[in-house]
Amino acid sequence: MAGPLGTVPAADPAVRAAGRSEASAADVWYVGVDQVPESLAVLLDDRDRARGRRILREADRQRFLAAWVLARLVLGGRTGVDPAALSFDRTCAHCGDLTHGKPVVETAGAGPDFSLSHVGGLAVVAVSDRAVGIDIEDAATGEQPLTSALTERERATCASYADFARLWTRKEALLKAVGKGLGIHPRRIEVLDSTPAALPEELGRSGDFALCDLPLPAPYVGALAVRGPRPDLSVHEGAELVGEAARLVCGGRSSVRG
Repeated sequence: MAGPLGTVPAADPAVRAAGRSEASAADVWYVGVDQVPESLAVLLDDRDRARGRRILREADRQRFLAAWVLARLVLGGRTGVDPAALSFDRTCAHCGDLTHGKPVVETAGAGPDFSLSHVGGLAVVAVSDRAVGIDIEDAATGEQPLTSALTERERATCASYADFARLWTRKEALLKAVGKGLGIHPRRIEVLDSTPAALPEELGRSGDFALCDLPLPAPYVGALAVRGPRPDLSVHEGAELVGEAARLVCGGRSSVRG
């Protein structure tokens, strides 16, 4: 069962201001995983708490919690619905499976599109009135780049893992925007700049999407993809939003509204 309704403001003024209604807008919020206390798990519903319990590694469970708490707070502010009352449809648009599709807000009717990502110590959420996808990577991990995911021209521009991470996040964000995940091999997509240079036919034309590299705290890099022209992008640090929610939950205030 979700936490008591009204425990956290449904429409925090900062989120309302950031969550602009123009179709050209896209908002990104980020928060440190260690800034999201376990007490905010009260905002998750039974299904998501069960999903969290099935995650074996504690660090992965903490990232899952941080991303979904942030998503609920931002979407609650955007829609005016209590964050704990939000529900999500995860039906796959391509195969009909009820569990692995791109999440869609169903509580608020025709709500905004959103996407989330988490890695290392950071969680991010993107919200837009258009189809949106977001992905982040830790550019300082020193891992071996997965060069098989790159086109020949992309490989020519890739001199470090940080270069690879930038290209990879663009590809992953684009696939998330269309709800395909890795069902399409990343090498079939070329993302040298803000407009995809090449897309597989089933995704549409390259001009159908815009890409934005994100200004995130080092060592993280990230990208946002939206359907349509380049959006009016705003990036927000979410520690204050999460901290206020934690204070309200811990204080037991059950009827606070933004």
